[in-house]
Amino acid sequence: MLPESARSVLRLLATDGPATRPMLAERLGLSKPTMSAAMSTLTAQELVAGHGEARGATGRSAQVYALGRQAGYVVGLDIGNTQVRVVAAGLDGRTLHEAHQQIPASSRSRRTSSVAAAADLVETVGRKLPDGAGPLRFAVAAMPALIRPTGSPDRDGSTLDRLREALPQGVPLRLENNVNCATIAEQHHGVARGRESFVYLQAGVKIGVGIVANDRLLRGAGGGAGEIGHLTFPWSDTDEPRRGGLERHLGSTALLRRVREGWPTDAGRAPRDAADLFARAGHGEEAARDAVRNHAVDLGRLVSSVVAMLDPGLVVMGGGVGQNPELLPEIRRTVKRLAWPTEVEVSSLGQDATLLGAVGIATEFGLDALLDSHTS
Repeated sequence: MLPESARSVLRLLATDGPATRPMLAERLGLSKPTMSAAMSTLTAQELVAGHGEARGATGRSAQVYALGRQAGYVVGLDIGNTQVRVVAAGLDGRTLHEAHQQIPASSRSRRTSSVAAAADLVETVGRKLPDGAGPLRFAVAAMPALIRPTGSPDRDGSTLDRLREALPQGVPLRLENNVNCATIAEQHHGVARGRESFVYLQAGVKIGVGIVANDRLLRGAGGGAGEIGHLTFPWSDTDEPRRGGLERHLGSTALLRRVREGWPTDAGRAPRDAADLFARAGHGEEAARDAVRNHAVDLGRLVSSVVAMLDPGLVVMGGGVGQNPELLPEIRRTVKRLAWPTEVEVSSLGQDATLLGAVGIATEFGLDALLDSHTS
């Protein structure tokens, strides 16, 4: 059982990293006796441990403290359609071990295959953790699915049973939408750091938006806020709009289909995939540059619509396609023409955004679980 002073010390070490007793006492406003009592309690329970020494301006050394083995660790998972990544991290964010696995395109059910691969990786990571990692406190799995407020996916919830079985009994598993996880990572570690309002737009195989307003992630009544891939499209006098039509038009699968159908016969072979298309555009191939420019205009129109609806001040482009800098100039020109002045930037976190967000959420909930279990 921990007194409030010890709980405050534990939380500060988790969020701000290693520190000496005088540093902790100053930041928390604790007296020397109170600080001494708190540290004695925490070290006795191995929640805090020595972490070397620091030499002050006067030349005197002071013991540095960090989280101990019994503080435990968390697991963050990025369960995608093409690959799965798993990271075990301490409650202070230190990476303890990570692993990944590609999902074959030939898999009959990619979601089932991805979840099964994630479960195997969780067990593998658990076996390879260093001695003294302590207990697993919390797990967060990011998925490309609509996650209800109850924490369940909109469909195929039974496929997660294998993942739950891979975790030690009693360890909570929280599901999160992958775009929301990436948005949280951008808010704390990326180009949106310090911004109270912004939008993260993921463009890849799927299209989605994460919305931060007044420093809080907007989830919606049913967990579907930002699911712009479900917008009906097209709006025209001749074509009937279809649910999810926007994603079918802007997703990377449709992009490559259009590129291949319109590829000039004198331009050599058509691009194998989106990465090949953008690489060739970067090398100056005219046909590839034209295809990228056309897609950037389409994305710019989508960004302009998001700006008209939310006025976020900043739009961060991410995802396998959206994070390509070659898109940025034309997106900005299109937004300038169709909307009011709005910053548009490329994610600085790239492919790591979703996993960083999942780990961040897991450490937050894991710390809460640790403190709740030691409430006096």
